[in-house]
Amino acid sequence: MRNQMFDILKGLGIISVIVSHVYRGGTDPLAVFVRELAMWCVPMFFMVQGYFMYSPTYRRWLQSSWKKIKKSYIPYLYWAVAYGAFYYITANKTFTIMDLILGKTALHLYYMFYYIVFAICCPLLYFLPKVLRRYLLYFMIISNIYWVYMLEISKTYGVHWISWSGPAPIKWWGFIAIGMLLGEYKQIGAFISKHYKAFFVGAVAVAAIGLIEPYLNNTLGYLFNKVAIFPLATGVTLALAIYYSSEKAIGRDFLNYVGSRTFGIYLGHFFFVDILRNQIIPGDRALVAVIVLGICLAAKAIKDRVTIHLPWNKDARVSA
Repeated sequence: MRNQMFDILKGLGIISVIVSHVYRGGTDPLAVFVRELAMWCVPMFFMVQGYFMYSPTYRRWLQSSWKKIKKSYIPYLYWAVAYGAFYYITANKTFTIMDLILGKTALHLYYMFYYIVFAICCPLLYFLPKVLRRYLLYFMIISNIYWVYMLEISKTYGVHWISWSGPAPIKWWGFIAIGMLLGEYKQIGAFISKHYKAFFVGAVAVAAIGLIEPYLNNTLGYLFNKVAIFPLATGVTLALAIYYSSEKAIGRDFLNYVGSRTFGIYLGHFFFVDILRNQIIPGDRALVAVIVLGICLAAKAIKDRVTIHLPWNKDARVSA
C-alpha cells in the first residue's frame, strides 16, 4: 500500500523539478528566486529514498539489487537512449555509453545514476551492527555538508581543491542518511508529530535561512554546490510534511495523484520543456510549467489505459 504523505511530497517535488527546468537560465529576480527555492526537491527525493531503504529483502542482496535494476534503471536506460538520439538529431550532440550510464544525455538524468547507486549500496549498511550503522550515517551527513561547503568555497574564491569531475555520491548521501535515520528511528517522527506546531515554525525558519543565505553570501546560481541546500531542503521538506499531514491541506488529492506518477513525469517531461519555453510560448513560463505537467499526466493516463488492455496484462484487467 502506498504512503500518501510521501506521494504528496513527491508530487510537490516533481512539480518543483518542472518549474525549475522551465525557469532555468533566467536572470530576472523571479526566475532566480524560483530556481533557488526549487532546489529543495532533489534532496527531498533522496531523503524519501533513504526513508524506505530498509527492507527485509536486504539479506537477499543480489536478488534485491537485480530487481531494483530491472524495475528502475533499465527503463531509465531506454529514456536515456531516447534523449541521446533526440539531441543528436536536433542539436548534433553525440553521446557515449558512459553518458547513458551516468545520466548525461539530458540535463536531469544524473539523478537516476545516484538513485541506483544508493539503492544497491546502502542496503549493505543493514548488515552492520546498529550502533556502527548509526555512526556511519552521521558521517555521511557531516561529510556531505563538508563536501558542498568546499565546493562553495571553490566556486566563490576560485580555489580548485577538487580535481575529480566524475560522479560524487558524497554530494548526496547525507540526504540518504537523513532519510535512513528517520526510517529506522520511528520515535523521531512520533516526537515531531506530537510537537508539530513548534516543528512547523522551526522548519519554516530553517528553510528561510537556506533561502536567504545565498542572497547574503552572493552564492545565487550555485545550485546544489553550497551549504545552504541543507537548511533549505530539510526545512521545506519538514514544513510541507507537517502541513500536508492535515486532511484539510490544500491540494492533497491532486498532489497524491501526481506523486504516484513521479517516475514517468521525471523521465519524460524534459522533451517538452525547451520547445515550449523557447519557441511556442516564450513569454509565459508559469503556463509552460502547467502545460508540461498536463502533457505528462495525460500521456501517463493514456499509457495506463492502453497497457491494461494488452494481452499479457490479462491478470491486471481481472484484478482491476
